Amino acid sequence: HVEAVINGVDRNPGIMLMSIVNPDLRALIETRCDERHIPHISVLDPVVNMLGNLLGQPMQSRPGGQRQLDTAYFERMAAVEFAVRHDDGLNMNELGNADILLVGVSRTSKTPTSMYLAHRGYKVANYALVPNVQFPAHYLDGIQMFVVGLTNDPKRLSVLRKTRQIALSDETNIAYSDIDQISDEVRDARRLFTSRGWPIIDVTRRSVEETAAAVIQLHTKWTEERG
Repeated sequence: HVEAVINGVDRNPGIMLMSIVNPDLRALIETRCDERHIPHISVLDPVVNMLGNLLGQPMQSRPGGQRQLDTAYFERMAAVEFAVRHDDGLNMNELGNADILLVGVSRTSKTPTSMYLAHRGYKVANYALVPNVQFPAHYLDGIQMFVVGLTNDPKRLSVLRKTRQIALSDETNIAYSDIDQISDEVRDARRLFTSRGWPIIDVTRRSVEETAAAVIQLHTKWTEERG
């Protein structure tokens, strides 16, 4: 292919503009151009060198880097789509395709943590525990699923839920933000987490990023333990 390109330029004189990063292929093209006195320019060199100087990083040749970037990008987008489709208990019958399941009572940062993890490439589902509704454990039958229980301080939850009710103009569900009701929910959730051996993360004083980092750390350990 290189010889065909060089012959084409030789028959129709002009300038050879290259964006080749493979060092061997680039050296071959430059040699052939020099032999036939064909002017040639690597159009990426000025840009890459300027960026390297600006960032203090040496120039690296990595053929296919754009394709790798595209692959990683589409994998993240697929993970984001998965998180949306499996938010708040949706499509629980597809848990076998998830990397992580987050479980917790309302306002324990399940959705934002799921989305943050999705942008890191993890396929995450989450399930909200509701008073007097049993967790549908049968969806976990027959699959190895990494599950994390998220909890929060009852007082903090009460404030968050009241804020949500105000934003939604919902003043009818008094129990939703009642501190005693919330304390019962948190206690029952911890019992569930403990009974099933799920790790627990208290999000009270954690940002979403910190919670996600803790989930990733636990997931990595869980994966390594299973070989």
